[in-house]
Amino acid sequence: MFLDIRVTAHQPLALGVRPAGTAPVPTRYHVPGSVLRGALAAAWIRDHGLPNRVPLRLRQEFIALFESETLYGPLFAAGSKIVPLSVWHCKYGRCAGVHPDMAFDTAPSSVCGTCGGPLAAGRGEVEFFTAPLGGPVLQRTHLQIDDERQVASESALFTRRALAHRDHNGDEQRFHGRITASDDLPPAAADWLSRRRNLRLGGRRGTNGGVTYTTTTASPPLPGTGKRVALRLIAPAILTDTSGLPLDPADRDRLGEALDAELAPVLGTRLTRVEKTWTRRERVGGWHAASNLPKPVELAVSAGTVLLLAFEQPPRPEALAALAGRGIGLRRNEGFGALTTATTAWTPPSGSPPAQEPAGTQTADPADSYARMLYHTGHSAWFIDQLRPYAKERVDGNPPHDTLLERPRLRDLTGELRQDIQNLLLRTTPDTLDRVLARLTALHRLNSDEEQAS
Repeated sequence: MFLDIRVTAHQPLALGVRPAGTAPVPTRYHVPGSVLRGALAAAWIRDHGLPNRVPLRLRQEFIALFESETLYGPLFAAGSKIVPLSVWHCKYGRCAGVHPDMAFDTAPSSVCGTCGGPLAAGRGEVEFFTAPLGGPVLQRTHLQIDDERQVASESALFTRRALAHRDHNGDEQRFHGRITASDDLPPAAADWLSRRRNLRLGGRRGTNGGVTYTTTTASPPLPGTGKRVALRLIAPAILTDTSGLPLDPADRDRLGEALDAELAPVLGTRLTRVEKTWTRRERVGGWHAASNLPKPVELAVSAGTVLLLAFEQPPRPEALAALAGRGIGLRRNEGFGALTTATTAWTPPSGSPPAQEPAGTQTADPADSYARMLYHTGHSAWFIDQLRPYAKERVDGNPPHDTLLERPRLRDLTGELRQDIQNLLLRTTPDTLDRVLARLTALHRLNSDEEQAS
């Protein structure tokens, strides 16, 4: 059974990841399959009770839904997608661009052929392609007041980040994904899984996480096929060799042996070699809410990983669709190992801005790129305060300079970001600098308004 899932968010989603010390916990830009699975398991327990205290029939239903072959894929907002590690794209999202894919295309130049901006390799992160300037993340600072002293309580100042529940048009965000269940799923379990219901996703559920969950039964789309197939991970995958030891994707011989053993029964053809890989590594774990204990931490390859495989014969499209529903690796029923298959270069999601400007129109405004770059530093208010007097100097006819880079906040800045800020200060015209300020100010106010409204 293949279910097409749609989740409509009514509140911000606190999907925290990798907390580090006292720094604000960042949020994911999508809903991992493990989060959806946990929310549905909590809903089942609310409906029926704890699995160890219900009749055997219901206990078997719980096992079939959450501890067996029912697989929960990640959910992505409309207009968003994971950019694979093999893809080169416009560094600051200034345009849709051509997005050359190293798995199928030749090596790109360092400059976007559409807007002239710099290109950068994908990092396996979720990016939004249809939204205007501005990130989908809300950041809130909370302060607890001591009732007796009427001052801030010690260690009670903290910042939280959450995925915004409204898009740039003010409409509620909708997330799409899939759930794949085995054909022997009990009818009662299939019926329960298909019902419309309200869920709570992520953490901090007092004022966050409220969504509406709906499903439609659909047939999985049939992908293209060929002797060379790319597997693109949309969730971390826990890969092991035939003896159960973690795999290093750089060792293509061991990787090919393990993948052949796993994929041949599904695809009906043998894997001849792993042509190339684009990977990152990470450690994944989780929390088992029923026992209130952490799950084992595993070494995994990250989402965005691309494995380019060569087969003896082209797999059948139906077999590739089954593989996309099944995933690869261990702990797939917990949301790991989800993937898509491809035989052509990666493209942005439908509805993205056009890759080419219409004939006779003006090319993309560089002010958009610079404003986006400054906004994503997280110091937009500071840059607005510092650039406003500098812009006035330029309008008054003073020559450009980069003394702003000597301020304490930027003095130790290195790499591409420093070079980009220097280009903004030295190479832009006063008119462009004014537009950068206007766009950056609009972004900053938009984010502040969303935080207050939420």
